[in-house]
Amino acid sequence: MLRYFVAGIAVLVVVGFFMRDTGSPVKASAEIDIKAPLDKVWGVQTDIARWQEWNADIEEMKVNGPLAAGTDFVWKAGGMTIHSTIQDVADRRHIIWTGKTMGIDAIHKWEFASANGVTHVYTEEEFSGMLAWLLPGTMREVIRNALQHGVQVLKVAAENKG
Repeated sequence: MLRYFVAGIAVLVVVGFFMRDTGSPVKASAEIDIKAPLDKVWGVQTDIARWQEWNADIEEMKVNGPLAAGTDFVWKAGGMTIHSTIQDVADRRHIIWTGKTMGIDAIHKWEFASANGVTHVYTEEEFSGMLAWLLPGTMREVIRNALQHGVQVLKVAAENKG
């Protein structure tokens, strides 16, 4: 009996070591230049309720308030329901939200800058939580691909929006 207790404690210590707060185990970023004015790019990206119109990956979307810190939105992408909350918005400069789904805690940041009618978009996302700790390589590839796709479809939407 004591042997099982000691083994259980050892497992908890090992799991605790890997789960300690050492920052996000998974982080990726993407950036792109969009041949559209900042106002247009910002408008497309921050009209969260309409993401489904230009991003086929978004299966469902429900926004519970205006574009402001504290507003939450629930959406479905890749078969996963994600509960997100806007943390910070600086008009035409950045938007940051957090999200939770299936053992993943995420922080997602979008930054915007403009020069000569071209808008530069930078986005990054960090995953933490059990799934991120257990499968960091897989999760890193997932968010890297999602971010690359996200900036590409934003580019298409903003450049083609009338």
